[in-house]
Amino acid sequence: MSSVYKRFRGETATQFITNALTLQSEITNYVCRDKVVPKKKRFLIGKKLIDKIDEMVDNITFANSIRATTKEKFSQRQEYQQRAIINCFQLQNQIIRLEKCTETVTIKSLDKIIDLLCKELLLLKGWKKSDKMVS
Repeated sequence: MSSVYKRFRGETATQFITNALTLQSEITNYVCRDKVVPKKKRFLIGKKLIDKIDEMVDNITFANSIRATTKEKFSQRQEYQQRAIINCFQLQNQIIRLEKCTETVTIKSLDKIIDLLCKELLLLKGWKKSDKMVS
């Protein structure tokens, strides 16, 4: 247990991974709720949302697993980071589509997912901007 008060704790170096995994489970659980997303919409829109968040987590994992010791590896790492950022924007579009096309989905019910997604985008951009090649 940390001896630092919670209010004084900063972001961890891998907060983008923790946040992405939380977002992944939130989206999956949200889409699988019968009362929120009907089966017909779940198959058409919900599955794409789950596939996209899985792709984003994969891109983050791939980028994080590359030790950037050469220019080529650093470039490859940045490419996966950029793909994860693009996935965030794609998720935003799909969430908007879900809300517009499904009567039972409201912005209020999507608040937690939207907050996590916005936070993830900022974390990924910060990670990419601060990333350096390892000597």
